[in-house]
Amino acid sequence: MSAKKTKKQLRKEATLRANRIRKNLIAANEATPTIDPNLTTPKLKLYSPLEHSSSDVPAVEVNTTIAFQSSIKDDDTTLDACLDLFENNMGEMYKKSSWGLNMKEKKEELIHEKARYLTVSSQEESVKKLLAFAHFRFEEDDDDKPTAEVLYLYEIQINALVQRNGLGKRMMDILEMIAMEYGMRKVMLTVFKTNKEAMAFYKKLNYVIDESSPSEFGEEADYEILSKIIHRD
Repeated sequence: MSAKKTKKQLRKEATLRANRIRKNLIAANEATPTIDPNLTTPKLKLYSPLEHSSSDVPAVEVNTTIAFQSSIKDDDTTLDACLDLFENNMGEMYKKSSWGLNMKEKKEELIHEKARYLTVSSQEESVKKLLAFAHFRFEEDDDDKPTAEVLYLYEIQINALVQRNGLGKRMMDILEMIAMEYGMRKVMLTVFKTNKEAMAFYKKLNYVIDESSPSEFGEEADYEILSKIIHRD
């Protein structure tokens, strides 16, 4: 049985942990992540709504590029496309939730100084340019008593025309690699309980209910906080 740690030892550990968290978050927020080139140019099958209704119509293959963007604040085209994709995918779910749908607040969230992005864009002129995006930030796991630095995934949105291509998993793989590169202890995210498809997706990727999720405290909420450990001390 290990000896009980003294108050001095605990204070030292807390100081070292706080210094590590601060150092890693500064480095992550100032850096341009390295993305494996083998993951950045997927060829996706694209279906129109009409083609989805007929198995006789072959899918069109589209060349795409996955890129990191440190901000979209001054990129009106991308910002508007992200807002449209979010509203198309999640608008009704937000309206039915305790949060409600507020596109002005969503815009402020997307242009936050700490907001970072993965964007998936079509290389074909005939196809809508932005096909998917992930908004994430490097943050502390708790505002009051932080114990770890984390990559928090605020959202991942994929155009319905390119879903079922493995794009979501590819983007999550990239995010986890970025988290690992900068010493983040976890990837965390929030998901509505009613979003069964998303819940199943994250469960398949080994995400579990985080200890900070409302359900862990017996609280009623229409969402869960999920997480996956990336780096252990």
